Amino acid sequence: MNPSEPASQPYPEQAPEFVSARARRRRAQRRAYFPTDEQERAALFSHLVRRAFPSYELFAFSLVAGAILGLGYLFNAQALLIFGILVAPLLTPWIGTTLSIVAGAPRLFAQTVTALFVSSLIIFVGGLLAGFASRPFQPLTFNEAFIHSRLWWYDLVALTIGAVLITISFVRSEDRPHLPSALLAYEIFLPLCAAGFGLGSGVGEIWPQGLLVFLVHLAWGTFFGLITLFFLRFYPTSLGGLVFTGLTFIGLIAVVT
Repeated sequence: MNPSEPASQPYPEQAPEFVSARARRRRAQRRAYFPTDEQERAALFSHLVRRAFPSYELFAFSLVAGAILGLGYLFNAQALLIFGILVAPLLTPWIGTTLSIVAGAPRLFAQTVTALFVSSLIIFVGGLLAGFASRPFQPLTFNEAFIHSRLWWYDLVALTIGAVLITISFVRSEDRPHLPSALLAYEIFLPLCAAGFGLGSGVGEIWPQGLLVFLVHLAWGTFFGLITLFFLRFYPTSLGGLVFTGLTFIGLIAVVT
């Protein structure tokens, strides 16, 4: 070694990277909400299915909401319609339906669709009975029923926002997504109850237009719910699931168009 050359300085040891508790929590939440392997995805899916499975509350609140919505159309009162939506059931079974489509789970699909059908039937009957009750007092003005039995572009925008928000909120939080669910219920239940009211009252241009709007809104919201699940990294994991999801997409597009 040449004494005239400066002595080489030893490289300092690299300090271990400090990771705060908040950063660790964020990473853990990211792994929980966006699973990277098959086992984590299966565990998260099972947890979400348990939360989305329908209970008696779905039918009890549908009964109350259907009665209030029917009265709202009978008295042509927007305030009653909004109140009816606020007491409408939490539409987590709808999320269960979208999860079953993505996962290719026919049994879960049948269970959640049946629950939604019964809930929708209760809402429809509420409007039907209110329509029959209006017959002795006709002619009356039913502007609200006419409005909600028509297809409007701003309703589709609100429906898209509601479907995306309720899906993200349900997957990424343990809290119940009350506000997005109310927005989704507004766009789904109001046309359905209007259809029942039109059938019961015998007033033209409400039935079956309201039923068609309900079907379009339901298909539209389900389509964007599925798209949101794809962005949240939920994909079909089998050939059967892929076929089931593809056929469902084709059916939804056919209903919307």
